[in-house]
Amino acid sequence: MAEQTPDSIITTQRNGQTIVAELFFNHSSTETFRDKLLKLVLADSSRLSAPDGQEPEKTENPR
Repeated sequence: MAEQTPDSIITTQRNGQTIVAELFFNHSSTETFRDKLLKLVLADSSRLSAPDGQEPEKTENPR
């Protein structure tokens, strides 16, 4: 498999640790980054609001 360079790199620091995220975009996708991010936020918020701390059923992978 050929080595890919990331489309973007995000670096942040929290609690003395540096976190680096490399972003790779599927350029042939019809979904925008905003669409995918919204799915992640909605999935996370539904997980946090699940009754009794139970995990909700898994849905489609947003990648």
